[in-house]
Amino acid sequence: MPGITIHLAAANEYLKNHPDENKEEFINGSIAPDFTGDSIKSHHSSSNVFDSAMCYLRGKVNLRECIKDFDIDSSFGRGYFYHLITDDRFYSSLAVFEQQFKLLSYEELRNMLYHDYAVTNSFFKDKYKVVMPETVKEFDINKTGDSAIIDLGKVCDMIEGLGVLNLDEYLESL
Repeated sequence: MPGITIHLAAANEYLKNHPDENKEEFINGSIAPDFTGDSIKSHHSSSNVFDSAMCYLRGKVNLRECIKDFDIDSSFGRGYFYHLITDDRFYSSLAVFEQQFKLLSYEELRNMLYHDYAVTNSFFKDKYKVVMPETVKEFDINKTGDSAIIDLGKVCDMIEGLGVLNLDEYLESL
């Protein structure tokens, strides 16, 4: 559930370190899971319980299950899988704050995150040279204010760590 700008920032960082990928296909794959009709299917979620934010996030992405559903040898498929890895890492970083989120409903957490995306989008676009594809321009929302949940430093660390990820080794480790 990272915002589209965070996904594109992570994809840009990965492409900077992996020039053999087809950039356009990888970028399209890296945003595709959020634009299918059924996010539970596209993310291979093992949870559809929305009563607690943390309960939902723990089962949001099932990386082992998704591999068999698309061509991991294509840049699009690798970008799609990379999106799911980014989600998984983002959810893990939120879980660090479990006590803070323990009493939030999924909807409350989602609303806080969407607020944070709007106030951090400009930062991530500038830092990671994100260009919003025409297909997602409607999600290019920029507001001023303070972030409620997102720690910019932690998200940057996550993005930069994912940028040097060896996707082939990661896939073999599953």
